[in-house]
Amino acid sequence: MTALYIQAFCRIVIGLVFAISSFGKLRDIPKFQRAILGFRLLPRRLSRSIALFFLSGELTVVVFVTLGGPLLLSGFLLAALLLLMFSGALASVLVRRLQTNCNCFGASEKNVSTTDIWRNLGFLICAAGGCGAIFWTRNQQMNLGSIEWLLASLGALIFVLIWIQLGEIVQLFRLS
Repeated sequence: MTALYIQAFCRIVIGLVFAISSFGKLRDIPKFQRAILGFRLLPRRLSRSIALFFLSGELTVVVFVTLGGPLLLSGFLLAALLLLMFSGALASVLVRRLQTNCNCFGASEKNVSTTDIWRNLGFLICAAGGCGAIFWTRNQQMNLGSIEWLLASLGALIFVLIWIQLGEIVQLFRLS
């Protein structure tokens, strides 16, 4: 039964994170394209295609984890793949000491930092935990009730709202 709670929590976390991220980027796709260029990993001519590719991937994650069923595992795996790619790009920026905006959750003036990688690691653990919970519960037919879904949703929402702001929280403690 514990695995069902873990699966529900991870499902909601991943769905929320990718919904917030994709909708934030959809509001200003040209800014997201410029952020991709700022990472200096790809030629300029590919920036629009790559931006649309990542947005499509993020929206696919949202649809897959929302619909669940046989799509849920694919949603978690795609989320993990995207998070690994994002983390690799962030690490590359840090190693090359570039000063560029992350725009991870939409238009932002905040430069890439190590806390962005730690944030992604937390979400990657959720994606992996969701995959593990699917394998752990594959022979169980028990469903969660509405109160259990509500509690999992509240916990996931609080986690996402805090974890997305990890950079600001770390900065706050550095100033103290």
